[in-house]
Amino acid sequence: MPDATLAVTVPVPGLTARDSLDLARTASQWGYQAAWGSEVDGPDAFTLLGALAATTDYQLGVAVLPVQTRTVFVIGMSAVSLAQLSGGRFALGVGASSEVLVSRFGGQPFDRPLTHLREAIEALRPILRGERSTFDGSYVKVGGYKTPTPPPAPVPLYLGSLNPKSLRLAGELADGLCINQIAPKHVPAMLDEVRAGAKEAGRELPSDFPVVARLFCLVTDDAPSARQIVKMIFAPYVATSVYNKFYRWMGYEEEAEAIAQAAKAKDREGMAKAFSDRIAEDLFVIGTAEEVVARLREYVEAGVTVPVIAPMAVSPEMAAQTLQAIGERWDR
Repeated sequence: MPDATLAVTVPVPGLTARDSLDLARTASQWGYQAAWGSEVDGPDAFTLLGALAATTDYQLGVAVLPVQTRTVFVIGMSAVSLAQLSGGRFALGVGASSEVLVSRFGGQPFDRPLTHLREAIEALRPILRGERSTFDGSYVKVGGYKTPTPPPAPVPLYLGSLNPKSLRLAGELADGLCINQIAPKHVPAMLDEVRAGAKEAGRELPSDFPVVARLFCLVTDDAPSARQIVKMIFAPYVATSVYNKFYRWMGYEEEAEAIAQAAKAKDREGMAKAFSDRIAEDLFVIGTAEEVVARLREYVEAGVTVPVIAPMAVSPEMAAQTLQAIGERWDR
């Protein structure tokens, strides 16, 4: 199996900031080498990563931070702070998010997200090098900001991508790729798009180009029941325009259309019903400890370099059980 950095997600879905922090620290005892944050509806990414930067030797990153819900000035300032706290162990992943987070929760316009993302990347680059950023775009404006104390090294900038255009943008501009809700079989096709974007930009990707994948896992003896819960939780993702297009691109056209129609009718039960068994089996890593670890290794063989384990559990104890079962078997 190719080398991979086993990572724990923060926050752990369903847990408080404190419980997530305690569990992430404990996970180092089970062989985890990194912690990768995410930001949906809380806890936020930077608070937890700051605590881990100051108290652990983990490699750290966020996959991903929406570019529309903070100004580039604030994103860059926070990223440099984390790089300084961690001694250069931090990588920043950004993405375009969805209309739910950006418009409904954040009150910001969700239009031309890829243009907004490109502008954010271009404006962030100088800040992440400790240089002055001046940018006047349609969505992003920075008036000559420069951090008063630079990062110990340029902060790597990763891109969260869920469609061919954003994958090609990652190949053109990013230092790494962040993906989620994918099966091992999807990874090679996604990397082909990244390489195509790099080629179009006259760029050659390094052989160790990082690929971070947040993988939703549960160690259980009752996989069918767990998959029914997955359907209720994740069908609303597919109802958003971004994920609906992504699921169609991955080959789940019929299910994506049915979920979209159920969402229009505000039929949550219908949305979950349309989320098929094949999607739940393809995209979520559920089963016995041995089955889960074997499936995770398939992701690494397909090209994932940082598998980020997101335990699907309803308590800190259940989350710990899944993380421990994976970590203790990873190198066997």
